Amino acid sequence: MAEGRQVARARAAWGDRLPDWVEALARACDGESQGKVGLRIGYSAAVVNQVVGNDYRGDMAAVERAVRGAFLGLSVECPVLGEISTVACRGHQARSFQAASSNSVKVRLFRTCPSCPHRRTK
Repeated sequence: MAEGRQVARARAAWGDRLPDWVEALARACDGESQGKVGLRIGYSAAVVNQVVGNDYRGDMAAVERAVRGAFLGLSVECPVLGEISTVACRGHQARSFQAASSNSVKVRLFRTCPSCPHRRTK
């Protein structure tokens, strides 16, 4: 399989210590735009670009969790929904009450997420 431009860029930037999740992110970028990949993981195209290029100075562990959830099947055990992807978990955490008030499951998520051990946003 031919290596895409973004994977080659990641290999050049990370060298021998290229993490599997960064390679997965770069492969996704070879298939679609960094903007679309960023939307899938909940980050901007700029963050995606910086991670692939090994220039990101933010919370790399948080980006890793998002990439693993979106592209490598990482999941968590949600107290309300059971097993869900880390990307879905992060999406539920970010919902406002108005967005959650449309049904009982969303209300339960809204009430449970603040005390959940998987909580990322405060």
